[in-house]
Amino acid sequence: MNPGLRATGLRKAYRDLVVFDDLELDVPGGGILALTGSNGTGKSTLLECLAGAAPLDAGVIEVGGERSEPSSARHWRAVFGILDDFTWLPDLTVADHLMLMAPGPAPAEVEAALDAFGVAALGRRMPDSLSSGQRRRAALAAARVRPWRVLLLDEPEQHLDAAGVRTLADELTALATPDRCVVLASHSGALVDRLDCAVLDLTPDRA
Repeated sequence: MNPGLRATGLRKAYRDLVVFDDLELDVPGGGILALTGSNGTGKSTLLECLAGAAPLDAGVIEVGGERSEPSSARHWRAVFGILDDFTWLPDLTVADHLMLMAPGPAPAEVEAALDAFGVAALGRRMPDSLSSGQRRRAALAAARVRPWRVLLLDEPEQHLDAAGVRTLADELTALATPDRCVVLASHSGALVDRLDCAVLDLTPDRA
């Protein structure tokens, strides 16, 4: 089994509010892990910490079997997050954004990535001219052209219809090759069921 993402002893708190403490997760290469739980249980915060977008108070993250510092350029190259703050630049087309995601992807690769999510015809459009669902699909297409070892997704099913959710599940399954893994936060039982993946419920134990 190839090593993917392993995290141990993770802690994040905001003053007296502890979001998670001594949290562990282990996603092998080829694996997909779904983070579940109601709003406010720390799913998005955990993804931000794994991506290096928010600092951890404690913990160790390993990518591909080697320790990875979330604030390092090496970590950012290996870990790709499509989170709530996915940035669209107003003066670049959708295709331009995807071209920036990787060192020299061919236009055909960009078109194929967009086509996989049903938005190939939108490559020449500006992001602000798209609907929320179209922007979501275009952002997800970036995962097909941007190199990564770990893909982090925050509620990728947002703004997608049932057919879009099925497409998303099939694409993520294909993207989780033996040397890569996927971690996503989701409220969609349909998506998690179709992925048939491991689940980590972050709902606090009230017992």
